Amino acid sequence: MQAYVVWWILAAVLVGVELTSGTFYLLVYGLAAAAAGVAAWLGAGTLAQLVTAGAIAVLGTLALRHWKRSTGHPESTVQDMDIGQSVQVEFWQDGRGQAKYRGAVWDAEAESAGVDTARPLIIRAVRGNTLILGN
Repeated sequence: MQAYVVWWILAAVLVGVELTSGTFYLLVYGLAAAAAGVAAWLGAGTLAQLVTAGAIAVLGTLALRHWKRSTGHPESTVQDMDIGQSVQVEFWQDGRGQAKYRGAVWDAEAESAGVDTARPLIIRAVRGNTLILGN
């Protein structure tokens, strides 16, 4: 079997497995294998094929990691919008309670032991479905 056929079969398998994972890393490696197949089809030697696959895989992985970091965690952006907002406390005892915010009742915890519930409470952080409140 010709080397380019092996590379293209490997590329097809990697892309097929990527369809079940959704991480995009296997897609990058599949593209690297396909490029190595093109290099083999054009007559490049084994070393050139491996260098082609390796270079594209490394550059693609770095580009994908950069892209994931720059677009990561949209949920934290939504939570950041909540920080600094005032809430109405419905129930409070021993630093824990429930607060009404955005039309729903949330679990709430005091930011520190010195939180004065007689004063307005402000969201300092969001941890899951719990508001961390302070003055």
